[in-house]
Amino acid sequence: MKLIICSLIGILAASVSTIVLADSHSSASVSGNASAGVMHNSALSVDEIDDVSNDSDSGNEVAIKLNLKWLPSEKIKIVSGYAYQQQSYNTFSQYDLALHQVNIDASYQLNQGEIGFRFDAATASLAKNTFLDFQQASVYYGLFVRPQTYIRTSFKIKNKSFAELSTRNAESIAASADIYHFTNSANTMLMLGFNIEKENAIDKDFTFKGLGFGTKISHKFTLFGLGSQAGLDWRYQIKDYQSVETIDSAPQAQRNENRQILTASWSLNILNNLAIKTQIKRGNYDSDLDSLSYKQNIANMGLSYKW
Repeated sequence: MKLIICSLIGILAASVSTIVLADSHSSASVSGNASAGVMHNSALSVDEIDDVSNDSDSGNEVAIKLNLKWLPSEKIKIVSGYAYQQQSYNTFSQYDLALHQVNIDASYQLNQGEIGFRFDAATASLAKNTFLDFQQASVYYGLFVRPQTYIRTSFKIKNKSFAELSTRNAESIAASADIYHFTNSANTMLMLGFNIEKENAIDKDFTFKGLGFGTKISHKFTLFGLGSQAGLDWRYQIKDYQSVETIDSAPQAQRNENRQILTASWSLNILNNLAIKTQIKRGNYDSDLDSLSYKQNIANMGLSYKW
């Protein structure tokens, strides 16, 4: 699968170079976003390595995102981006997380719909030590079935590499479909989606089949004469693992997991490009393994500036 991802990257890079050089009238624009704030987490955890703690802590977080958009022609769009996010806790610094992400997306407007290729890569550090590298290549197709309704389908291949837990290195394939419906002059958006995934790890105990559902509603409005946006997001995910041994070496037990995450968010534009943002997230994580069953509440509040 790594070979497939590398091949897709090469094809995408070649396509980008050809497209940009082919049209001397192409245009480009740069945009970005920077934010800083405070947070509180009721249950510190790192899901990717099954590190779950009953400890709670507060801290701060900063993030920056940069995007470069090329429009080589009326039908072609190429977007590349870089994002950095850092979370630092006051007491339990072993859970300090830093994430670097890069992506490139090239799409072509068809007579009906849009087709595109995208590549994402990320490196995650825990307590300043890199613990995970992630790559994903995807192809997608989107179509407005009605003026207010948009459907997007995608197929993805993924690769995960762990610095110290190489037996958890994994490759996976996934497919998803999402429906977006806009009303109220596009100020209100409703989304429904589902995805399926099959992940194969070196250690078969971490191989699983997954199924997920999600829905989101967001609404833009004016409050006290200022632009505002509120949103509510719900996600449900099921993971069906192969058999694993319990800690006391009893007969193998099935490890199945499901998680429900509800997120409420609100932003208020105090200036044209400056907003106050708040978010509350509630997660219920249930597993056949008691050590991986927990509830988590995360609250964030901060300032965000875009340009």
